Amino acid sequence: MQAAEGVNVHEIERDLRNLWEQLAETPQTEGDQPVMRVCVLNLIVYAPGKQAAGEVNQIMAEVTTQHPSRIFVILPKNGASESALSAWVTALCHLSAGGHKQVCCEQIMITAEDHATYRLPSLVRSLLVPDLPVVSWWRDVPSFESRLFAELANASDRVIIDSALVQDSEQGLAALAALINEKQQWTAFSDLSWSRLTPWRIAVAGFFDAPDWRRYLTRLNRVEIDYTPDRNARRSIPSQAFLIGCWLASRLKWRPTLKPRWNGEDTYQMKLASEHLPIGIQITTAPSARGDHRGLDALRLVADGEPSAQFVVSRSEDDSYLRADVELSGATLARKVIPLGRRSEAQLIAKELEILDRDAMFEQALAFFASLPR
Repeated sequence: MQAAEGVNVHEIERDLRNLWEQLAETPQTEGDQPVMRVCVLNLIVYAPGKQAAGEVNQIMAEVTTQHPSRIFVILPKNGASESALSAWVTALCHLSAGGHKQVCCEQIMITAEDHATYRLPSLVRSLLVPDLPVVSWWRDVPSFESRLFAELANASDRVIIDSALVQDSEQGLAALAALINEKQQWTAFSDLSWSRLTPWRIAVAGFFDAPDWRRYLTRLNRVEIDYTPDRNARRSIPSQAFLIGCWLASRLKWRPTLKPRWNGEDTYQMKLASEHLPIGIQITTAPSARGDHRGLDALRLVADGEPSAQFVVSRSEDDSYLRADVELSGATLARKVIPLGRRSEAQLIAKELEILDRDAMFEQALAFFASLPR
């Protein structure tokens, strides 16, 4: 570990050189593995909070087994100190698949006082590994209006946020949709809330792989979404509920017809239409009796008429699997169980780093949300 106070680019570059020289010159004893330096991308992590440094270190130790990178961890802090910026560099190493080499990459930790954050983008840009992708992970409530967020986004090929952290998801998703529309030529955006919906989207799409069920797509006239919010969230729709509803609407080419509205304290309604009939999406939020559980509980696609049909995806009581049921005229004709492992932050980030292109479905779902009358 090398430390640098009153940070500048040359000091950090010197510390990086010293770090790798020390690793290369460390005497090898029997059983030691040689060190191989690897870097496939630049990863910038903005992570406020007292526990952030330790948490991010653990996450990066897992992520870099699949995506060795030059990592920049920005740790904002409050209060006065002798140095507005400070930094230190470390090596993250793990054994290669065959166990014959240590694969190592580098992590640059930067702490910054509030009044010095304006210096961070230029510092980071100067230290990026050339000709490699740049990904920024904003591990905090998305701050679309802040200068730091904007400058890090401008320097990045992809930006990862988590819309679940936004208190007002209607305002947050609308702001994200506008930002994507503004920066779509240069920067792609990912949302961890969208990533967590992957098993649900797979389950819904799986219904209509069967030719017998596909004809019901044009007869769907109701979508019911059940969601358990935070206990203190009243008249607030979580971003996941909006995203799954708008994903369906954008895929099936529905269009909004009326301004969404609340019906009571816990029911939110969107009025849409297809080429054939009017459609309603209803999001119901209700506290759970299962302690600290929160999240998407059930999704029902309903085709009224004769014969009536329901395509239902629901979460198990222990959150370990999804159940996908097809009901025709009240009788269950098909049932499928889909394992629902809880992916950690590290697993979610590692999966996002595999995405090289824009996520067109995510962007289309957001665009549909932005098209809803306000």
